[in-house]
Amino acid sequence: MSDLSIQNVLSQRNNYNLAIPFVETQQINPFYKMSVSLLYVDTDERASQIYKVGSRILTNKRWEDLYSLSKPFLQRLATEAGIQFGPGAGDVSKVDENTWKASAFGAIRLPDGNMRTSNNFKVIDLAMEEKKYRMAYKEKAEEGISDYKAATAASKKYVGEWKDTGRINDKGCPIQIYIVAEREREKYIENSLLDAMAQLRANAPQKAATGAILRVIRDLLGIKGTYTLNELRKPFAVARTSFSPDYNDPMIKQMLLQQAMQSVGNLFGNVHPVVQTISIPSVDDEAEIQADVCEEGLFQEVSMPESQQPEETQPVQREQSQRQPQGASQVMTESDRIADFFCDKCAAVIRKSVWEYSNENFGRPLCYKCQRIIKSEQKGGRR
Repeated sequence: MSDLSIQNVLSQRNNYNLAIPFVETQQINPFYKMSVSLLYVDTDERASQIYKVGSRILTNKRWEDLYSLSKPFLQRLATEAGIQFGPGAGDVSKVDENTWKASAFGAIRLPDGNMRTSNNFKVIDLAMEEKKYRMAYKEKAEEGISDYKAATAASKKYVGEWKDTGRINDKGCPIQIYIVAEREREKYIENSLLDAMAQLRANAPQKAATGAILRVIRDLLGIKGTYTLNELRKPFAVARTSFSPDYNDPMIKQMLLQQAMQSVGNLFGNVHPVVQTISIPSVDDEAEIQADVCEEGLFQEVSMPESQQPEETQPVQREQSQRQPQGASQVMTESDRIADFFCDKCAAVIRKSVWEYSNENFGRPLCYKCQRIIKSEQKGGRR
């Protein structure tokens, strides 16, 4: 087991039942690794992993039974090999009263990273199956029932005789068949056909779905239709290619990080910054506009965020915010007024442009509100 690898399995293929749907390659994708596992089939009939489908004669005139893999073991092989089935695999549609059809689509990853696919279907035609069953039971009734269990059951229900075939099975026991008497043959055929068709009608959709899926598995893994007991005693070597990158590689780390960020963005959405352009009027135009707005009674004193204030006023207000305790009044002290731009009448902090405009037109620094009051007084009106 320690030496289990693709090379060793292929070099000793006579010791395995190969379930490898590809040949050995020289180079494997660095993002993927290939692993080989062994699966043993239980040849005991009570395990229901195999079922008898016939027999064949050997060179020494001995007969050996032939078996096929059942659904449970084939599904184990598919799981171990990493076969993936597409949506709707095994869906059944009813064509007519006696016909059921199911299709399946499967894929398996190859060592080079490509996918091998298989698409298959299974049709159950009850009318055709009934004809096959009738012919098979008629042949058994005339030529003899070779299966020991079926022959034993028929001997208890129908008149007939045991006949020695002169053959020996793989266990060294003589093979006998049971031949149904001619007067009982029609009864045997009809009763056997009735039982078989009753089970088939009840399970026709499930049988069609299972048949389609199992055909895909056999196709992708190259499973034979029949095996002898000696062949089934050998393990099935199953190869699987799985995604296993080298997480110590810096490039792979970066790729995985980008993929993770992209996945988060797809889930919660990507937030892009909003850029807004603000047009700031010139100093003289701004003062005139504000004065006109005040005259219309629409102006309200609004403090602008520091990031949107002119550069010359930002250091002054930062210094003021550092000196003034949190929660203190906006009224400035005499020492603060010496260094900052403020209204000479109400002591409100004003911008440099307003301070210069007020000194030029009113002879002293005034805020917009006090400028409005002075202009109203000059005109002889009242506020």
